[in-house]
Amino acid sequence: VVMFMPRRKGLKPSVFVLWTIMVVLGHSAALIASSYHHYASRVIASRRLHMWTTPSPKQMMSAVHCPHQHRPRLFSFTSDRYEEQERIIALHAELQKLNIDAAALNDANLQAVQNPTNGYDGQYGKSAIKTYRSFVQAKSSDDDTVKSISVLAGRVARQIDFLIKRHRSHESEWIRHSDAAKETRQIFPLILLLDNVRSAFNVGSLFRTADAAGCSRVVTTGITPHPGGSGAEKLTKSALGADRMVPSYHFDTTLQAIESMKEKLPDYKIIGMETTELSAVYSDYKYPKEGMVLILGNEVTGVDTEIIPLLDAVVEIPMFGAKNSLNVAACAPVVLFEALRQWKVLDSIESPE
Repeated sequence: VVMFMPRRKGLKPSVFVLWTIMVVLGHSAALIASSYHHYASRVIASRRLHMWTTPSPKQMMSAVHCPHQHRPRLFSFTSDRYEEQERIIALHAELQKLNIDAAALNDANLQAVQNPTNGYDGQYGKSAIKTYRSFVQAKSSDDDTVKSISVLAGRVARQIDFLIKRHRSHESEWIRHSDAAKETRQIFPLILLLDNVRSAFNVGSLFRTADAAGCSRVVTTGITPHPGGSGAEKLTKSALGADRMVPSYHFDTTLQAIESMKEKLPDYKIIGMETTELSAVYSDYKYPKEGMVLILGNEVTGVDTEIIPLLDAVVEIPMFGAKNSLNVAACAPVVLFEALRQWKVLDSIESPE
């Protein structure tokens, strides 16, 4: 506006330019001062509001029970998260009343967030850990008070207590049933290795196959759902208890699993199931009686190409249709029972007359 004002007689243009710069700078300084005053007022009001209800960072660290300095913490102790801190303290206090280790539960929640492929801690179960996380990370309305948070913490703590007890009861029931069943299982030197199999339902079906074929164990790697880990709930539904019968182990990578088995089971042959130019027909290959590890790959990408050179053999099932593949859960029993047939295991079964 100043620049387009009519000039007075005798005033130079440079005067108007200098005048404009001074006005702009003054207005900017006023806006900055007003913004800072508004921000400082909110901080002071927030600190006054929580002065009597929020402990110091040192008290918070002792309340969350982190005695070791190197232990990672899920929650930061900044002035922007007073409400979350109050929820943690209130819930931990209620959990202690019920003789629940709040620090261990917090650690279990942290591990589930940092390492989702490992699933949820078997001591507490998925439901209890998710209930804990939902409460401490919830955002309440403006009219919530410290007293209402304490009341909610009591309710949530009792719910967590129930969920933990239900989980442990379910686990102990499975243990009682599976211990008796394991005594009747016939076990052969067969190991099923699942290389980044994606579907929990496929993995559950493969556990049933491993149980039916008498596999000594199932090894899972990478993103493969596994008992006690990611996707364990869906796996259990499709496995129908077979995941409790067959021992299982999980590795971060397939390479680690292969190296471990070559070291601990040097007599076992590691056989991959994949369609390649070097693959032998599954029925033509002679499966060693000393033991074998059958590797099944991802539903889309198959067995990892980087580990194929490390295998002792690669077999395939001939395809006569338009599609050049079978579902991974359908392939495993074909090869496993062929190995049992070659080992004359099926000859001991009496056929009805």
